[in-house]
Amino acid sequence: MTAARIIAALVAAAATVALAPAARAQAPATTRVAVIVDLVANVTPDRATELGGAVADALERALVVDATGGADVARRLPAEGVPDDCVAEAACIASLAHRLDATELLFLAIVQVGTTVQIDATWASAATGETRSRPRIDLEADARAGEVFAAAAERLLPHVEHRSAVVIAPPPRPTEPRRRMTTATWALGGGAVAALAGSVGLGLSARATYQRCDSDPDRCDADDRAGLRTRAVVADVLGAGALVAGGAALVLYLRSARADGPRPVQAWITPVRAGAMADVRVEF
Repeated sequence: MTAARIIAALVAAAATVALAPAARAQAPATTRVAVIVDLVANVTPDRATELGGAVADALERALVVDATGGADVARRLPAEGVPDDCVAEAACIASLAHRLDATELLFLAIVQVGTTVQIDATWASAATGETRSRPRIDLEADARAGEVFAAAAERLLPHVEHRSAVVIAPPPRPTEPRRRMTTATWALGGGAVAALAGSVGLGLSARATYQRCDSDPDRCDADDRAGLRTRAVVADVLGAGALVAGGAALVLYLRSARADGPRPVQAWITPVRAGAMADVRVEF
């Protein structure tokens, strides 16, 4: 069994090695662009290097490309600098591209005229030596270089795919049904409020009659005492009814979000000598 596993592993490894070149051949080649500051006039070397780096950053943000520029490119250029006619010689373009590990080059001529920096760009292919002039970029004194270069990125490299913006979608809202006040909930709630108000009113009336009879028994006859007992019983019944109806309304409201709807609620109120008995049955 162990020998069979070893043989299977060797066969899988051999298949992986055999398929690796084909996979590499099918993978799309990455465009690597090096931004080279070729000519500078009325601009300090540090400022020119900074602008070259800003152009590379803008290209990488706006397009599907690996771009290098600024100090990363300046330190890898030949010590004697870039020849004046390099952009016109395929051999020089290929040599610079190999040195900078790039498939394409973008030569920049940076000239300041008044308060405006004018940048003329020339694109070059490392593989063929082909060159193309690109539209001029005008960078005003109060403009943000990153925004200006990002807007011009598609004109500098029109053959490169534009980078799609990343859209962060908001989290999905819950799909469960929300609780709602049904007709039965409103009816039970209203009944509970009315019963509670009646219970409080009758209870206060009964209490006032009881206090009057207790303080002055001569002013309290049999009818007053009978009415006192009646109001007390009715107040208790209404209070129990308010409690039952309010509880039923709460249960219906809490159950209103279920897909299968609220379950039946049954309630009974039984008057007794000392007040009332409430029986509530809720099916969950």
